[in-house]
Amino acid sequence: MKKKYLFIAAALLVGLSIYSCKKQLNPAQDSVVESAITPRYLNSIVLGAYTKLQGLPTGVIEDAEATTDALIIPVRVGGDWLDGDEHVQLWLHTYLPGHGQIGPDWSTLYAGIGQINITIGLLQGLPATSSSASSIAELKTLRCYFYYVLLSYWGNVPYIISSNTNASTAPTTPAATIYNDLITELKADAPLLSSKTPTQDASQYGRMNKWCAYFLLTKLYMNQNVMTGGNDNTGYTAASAYCDSLMTAGYSLSSSFLSNFASANNVGNTENIFVIPFDHISAGGLNIQMETMHYNQAAKYNWGSTGGPWNGYCANADYYALFDNADARKAGWMHGIQYAADGVTPLTTRGSDSSLVLNFRPQITGFLQATPATEYDGVRQQKWQLTEGFQGMDADFSLFRYADVLLMKAECVYRLGNPAAALTYTAAVRQRAGLSNFSSEAFALDSIYNERGREFVWEGWRREDQIRFGHFEDPKQFKPRDPDTHARLWPIPTTAIAQDPNLIQNKGY
Repeated sequence: MKKKYLFIAAALLVGLSIYSCKKQLNPAQDSVVESAITPRYLNSIVLGAYTKLQGLPTGVIEDAEATTDALIIPVRVGGDWLDGDEHVQLWLHTYLPGHGQIGPDWSTLYAGIGQINITIGLLQGLPATSSSASSIAELKTLRCYFYYVLLSYWGNVPYIISSNTNASTAPTTPAATIYNDLITELKADAPLLSSKTPTQDASQYGRMNKWCAYFLLTKLYMNQNVMTGGNDNTGYTAASAYCDSLMTAGYSLSSSFLSNFASANNVGNTENIFVIPFDHISAGGLNIQMETMHYNQAAKYNWGSTGGPWNGYCANADYYALFDNADARKAGWMHGIQYAADGVTPLTTRGSDSSLVLNFRPQITGFLQATPATEYDGVRQQKWQLTEGFQGMDADFSLFRYADVLLMKAECVYRLGNPAAALTYTAAVRQRAGLSNFSSEAFALDSIYNERGREFVWEGWRREDQIRFGHFEDPKQFKPRDPDTHARLWPIPTTAIAQDPNLIQNKGY
């Protein structure tokens, strides 16, 4: 079992949320002497603020992916995954303020922010030292990530950066205002953070360092026009410069694509810039294989009577067709006949689906309750290594990867008018996948878009990419072209407005 030091302080702040943040937690400054403000002492306060990230991969991130062409959750034979049509609505872009998953996603993010604000207030009550200043900058950078997600998904949201703010009356803040504040904050925080990569300093593993701040700045600038309503190249110019800095930090592509998602991806990985640590015993919750694999695959992987897998998440033929047979990343998909643990006996579907040979196919023949999909429709994702016998995986979930830096650089350079130079940055990613680089004749902006689709499956970037490249409204299986662009932002949840009537609903809802 991997030891996850990141969660040693998880219990410090359990139960604290944004809606209970008026209590003054700052200790009197003379109650702790400066000599006691050691890294160990600060870590005991800071690290618990990271725990809310664990709810993102199989919550916020997957819900966002389900609005794209990358992840479809059809209603299955027998009504499985009907769930009030919540998954159907994500795929069709027909979600409304009362959607049963968008509301909890909002709450997860704001609970994380509330926890960070409380922890910052606690640190600000201590004697000021260079170490405490760095810890505060680390937490502010982490808070910037949470707000980056809120900004990307909802646009105008309440901007709460103090535990003394009354969240029940906080107004909606314009997206452009939050965007500019995040830029300013990250630029101020970055110099106070460690410039060591996790391979250079193991204590930086799973924590916000200087390069995480730069990565967030890059993402913000990449999406400047989307987030602020602009229409120029200034964001791409700034993003390109931050990519240059990140390329000097000491990160590099892993030799194997799948090693980034292995159970031991916390050891010697040079590509993962920032991860959410998981462990099937002490830090569970990463259960992607349970969501995507078929019910009858439980015996093969020694899951026993776990109540799963659940046979839901998959990709359709159109998305699967993005992957060439020579592409090493195609091994991340589970396709074809599935066998029992002996590797010989074919598994079958359940009796309600005629006990057919379990043969995963990319074609999805149905989607709605009236015309459901079969149990074997859709290819399944397996790039994250499962831990046999347990629902949760040991693979740490990478939020920021160096491959993203290279492809963001390629996109910036292309958009700034130099396609030939852009090809120099796609080359390494393509080579690692076992593919030749794009030819200059066939290279286009959508070549980068599709490459990103192959490289970052279900990692949380597809929705953002589709919007930036102008493909979010495109028609896809079962869904016509969107009549307008309002679905680019999620609705402010009904539950949030009930708690704070000062919030302003997004247009179109």
